[in-house]
Amino acid sequence: MFEISEIGSKHVVPREEGWGVKPAGGERAIKIFPSRGEAVEFAKELAKKHDVCMVVHDEESKFQKFNCKKEIRNQHVVPKWGSWAVIEAGGEEISKLFPNKGAAMAHAYDIATRNKVCMLAHDKDGKFKSVACSPNRDPGILQVFRMMMKM
Repeated sequence: MFEISEIGSKHVVPREEGWGVKPAGGERAIKIFPSRGEAVEFAKELAKKHDVCMVVHDEESKFQKFNCKKEIRNQHVVPKWGSWAVIEAGGEEISKLFPNKGAAMAHAYDIATRNKVCMLAHDKDGKFKSVACSPNRDPGILQVFRMMMKM
């Protein structure tokens, strides 16, 4: 069974005691905060942790803001069914399938640079081979070309 704090989007709502964070459809707040900002930060963390949306209400409890941005994770380039796939870290769902590794790496690089995550390339046996990720988590184009030259 799920804990009430684990299911549904998280709503930031006004309460007599301050600002509460509650799950969608729930009446009782999970936690109460003195300020709206503190409640928003807490709701944001919960929503991120449970991969759900955050909804912020105004002082009259009317809907004000909606944040449903999914966190993008590192991108893996892996062999799949005789082709090359791009898969997000921790997942099994293929974002896109390509006929060659270079095209898959270009796609993964594009996603990685836009979302400031890393790209990890695997060899034809599926074993990890190399990573393109600079200190600020922005893969450098030179690293990508070096990786492609090694393949």
